[in-house]
Amino acid sequence: MKNTAASPRRTRVVRTALPLIATLALVGACDSAVGLPSEQSGATSNTTEATTSTTTPTTASATTTTPPPIPPGPPVGEVPGNPDAAMALRPFVGDLTGGGIGVVTARCWTVPPTDVPTMYVDPEAILAAVAAPGVDGQYAVTWTGPTATVSVKRSEIASGYACPTVYPTGTAPVFDAADAVYTVDRYLGRLAGIPVNPSDMEETYPLVCDGRQTWDALGTGVPTVPPLVADPDILPGITSFDPDSVFVTGQNGIYTQVNADIIDAAGVYQNRTFVLAIGGEGYCIGDIA
Repeated sequence: MKNTAASPRRTRVVRTALPLIATLALVGACDSAVGLPSEQSGATSNTTEATTSTTTPTTASATTTTPPPIPPGPPVGEVPGNPDAAMALRPFVGDLTGGGIGVVTARCWTVPPTDVPTMYVDPEAILAAVAAPGVDGQYAVTWTGPTATVSVKRSEIASGYACPTVYPTGTAPVFDAADAVYTVDRYLGRLAGIPVNPSDMEETYPLVCDGRQTWDALGTGVPTVPPLVADPDILPGITSFDPDSVFVTGQNGIYTQVNADIIDAAGVYQNRTFVLAIGGEGYCIGDIA
């Protein structure tokens, strides 16, 4: 679940829960009293007093356990083999249709804020896509509609509130300069102790490329493990950075270069170069120069 933001420019996530109430009826039984006959010596007749008791058997109504109902809202197609996917997307769809762009912008802190208004601009196209069953792919789950395709990454599903990537049906998702800049912004925010959200941690939202030997930013023809994986401490501890200084400075095939101004733990100003590639979660950082 995405948590409350740490600073005014950060966003937060709100969750709700629906209680389930069960009732139990119990009928009790009443107690009874019985009289005994009395007899006198020499009497020609006997008088017997008796009180008849009636016992009502105790019964109890059986209780049954039923699964919680699906929250009301626009339909979201289930995903064979991955029931968590539709469950994580429903709150987003409900917020988009019930609250609009302002609500989802505040909660979708994993998406560059500048991308939200354009990517989620057509709720009707999104609803048409998610109404169909989803397909579980290698890196993401997708729902395909007539005009829009909705894609949700695994980290988004695991969070319980999935902020999707939306792109025209028949095309591939495009990761632009805003995505690259925001990836570095989030990475530096973590190191400086001011993450975009308290939940933004590498364990749950990876920003570093994985350890496969596929990195060849210099075009040597000999792929290696990404340098940042081999040496996670390439960048010294930093105390701050300038968000306005983070911008794309170059692109070479599948690799994108982003520069940023930082202040390290010794108080020294540095301009560092981050090299990014596209991974299973979108942009990932593989090297820092």
